[in-house]
Amino acid sequence: MSVLSYLESLAGDALHLPSEKKKVQDAVLKLQERLTRHFGKELEQHFKFGSSVRGTNLPQQYAEDMDIDYLVVFRERGLAPKTLLRKLVDFAQKHYRQNEVFQSSPAVVVAMSSVRFELVPARRTLTGLFHSHEIPNARATDWVGTNPRGFERALIERNKECHSRLKVAIRLVKMWNAGNGYVFSSFRLENIAIDLSYPWDKNLKDYFCRLLSELPESELDAAWRVERLGRGKNLLADALRLEESGEVANAYKVLDRLFGNE
Repeated sequence: MSVLSYLESLAGDALHLPSEKKKVQDAVLKLQERLTRHFGKELEQHFKFGSSVRGTNLPQQYAEDMDIDYLVVFRERGLAPKTLLRKLVDFAQKHYRQNEVFQSSPAVVVAMSSVRFELVPARRTLTGLFHSHEIPNARATDWVGTNPRGFERALIERNKECHSRLKVAIRLVKMWNAGNGYVFSSFRLENIAIDLSYPWDKNLKDYFCRLLSELPESELDAAWRVERLGRGKNLLADALRLEESGEVANAYKVLDRLFGNE
């Protein structure tokens, strides 16, 4: 028994069940068919991106929704962001239940029981030097550059450098984050994880402890977020101290509190 074995066991629980994967896969295939049939040659391409592709999203039991980010790239460059969002709203309302569809810029959300799609309208950039695509800004008044595949490649490389432990550590920190009301956005957690230095870290315990311990309080905009981050760091420190003194059973109890498994 050790903190490492506790985390490794918990990481196993954070994997998607085959039945869950099948539901998501079926929903994605149906979405792809409907987009192609509805828009035809209006679309240049459409594809999944985000944590579901990077392998850092959580099973539905640990997250509010099984989010699937989906980029819908239109051929016509002259259309305004709000026009493309309206097109996606019309598509979603035609092919899904009305109460499952709502707009959350820069996306149109289709929230079903098994999966939640965030459909993001996009167009290709003209040069592609720094960004491969453009998506609406938060108010859908203009376009902003993005490179969805670039971040995926960066995380893959960083994970290799970190003995293939970083993605697992990210999922564990996301479990803590989801259980505490989302102190950080999930995407921000991944950015922080990529940017941190892990000079002596070797196993899952090392990577998880460094990532949670070095989450920046200075970025938080609400007192409750600061309080929950501080509590999480203190509980982790208590668990490590108890393990060091040979009180592993008590360390497990503290870790249960950290992850809300009391």
